[in-house]
Amino acid sequence: MTEFTSKQRKLINKSALASKYQCTDAYVRLVLKGEREQNTDIAKSIVEDAKKMLEILEQKG
Repeated sequence: MTEFTSKQRKLINKSALASKYQCTDAYVRLVLKGEREQNTDIAKSIVEDAKKMLEILEQKG
């Protein structure tokens, strides 16, 4: 299970992920906090996209 730090969760656009996967922002938040199992296809996709967002946002320019 992948858990994101508080700082990382603040960077991730939860509304965009919720819109993409047609779920609620609250669901995305729970998945990113690790309070919701990441064993469904949607949860796995949310985690993968969140990692991609962080790769972009945390790059040193």
